[in-house]
Amino acid sequence: MDETEPEVNTSIQMERTALDAKKFAPSTGAALDKPQPCPPAASESRWPLSPARPELARDEIHAWCAVLDELASDLPAFAETLSAGERQRAERFQFDRDRKRFIVRHGLLRMILGRYLNIEPARLSFTCESRGKPALAGTLDGRTLHFNLSHSDGLALFAVARRFALGVDVERIRPIPEIDQIAGKFFSARESAMLKALPAEQKLEAFFNCWTRKEAYLKATGEGIADALAQIEVSLVPGPTAQLLNIAGDAREASSWSLHPLAPAPGFTGAVAVKARDSKLACWRWPEKFPAAGTIR
Repeated sequence: MDETEPEVNTSIQMERTALDAKKFAPSTGAALDKPQPCPPAASESRWPLSPARPELARDEIHAWCAVLDELASDLPAFAETLSAGERQRAERFQFDRDRKRFIVRHGLLRMILGRYLNIEPARLSFTCESRGKPALAGTLDGRTLHFNLSHSDGLALFAVARRFALGVDVERIRPIPEIDQIAGKFFSARESAMLKALPAEQKLEAFFNCWTRKEAYLKATGEGIADALAQIEVSLVPGPTAQLLNIAGDAREASSWSLHPLAPAPGFTGAVAVKARDSKLACWRWPEKFPAAGTIR
């Protein structure tokens, strides 16, 4: 097998899953003509800049956010870390902004993982687990990391852990035409009822809370989402806590997982799903200027 072939599958999984922005598109084209929101600024993030050498303990999860467009000035540094297959895929993007964002987020993923593992980012290679979920290839001298990546409208999220299977998802909170119909198709009956009962000012955030929490879990397991979203039941009311309530009718299995809600920047919501009951979360912001060389361990 060509050594770049697993990375093609990995790229598919590392990007947002099959139901991309089109899943929330209006049924008519009128709303698509409205001006799109500006990408976030790094200064708007609520997360602190990381310490020079943050420690990743065995019971911890580290989540990182980055504003991709603000890092595009350092594009060559990110591009040189990519594999030949990743560079080829970058060139397939029709729009320059999308190509640059792809290069930055994949290069940044390699840099984050490389620093935790004390290895050059370009030396990392990826494979796919049995369900297609991306993973680091090889044992790396017995060291490994679980990781996942998501992005929305120029903001990227990365999650890393030493021991726990995990998944991450993020969405910009934005108006959704036919929100009740979409919820009826992809949410459980209880979730749809909870959504309808909320005040109008909380409804959009609750919708995206529900979506990102479901998708984070499904990305953690490597499952596809097209037919599984309604079988995963989560809490959705805006607030500082989140819970996985039910997995295909099995509340006991759901209790073995943890959900961490994420609010990396104003107007965005996300979640990390972790195969562990007790885990600690630390959230960091990648600096908008390219950091000096160093090792995260």
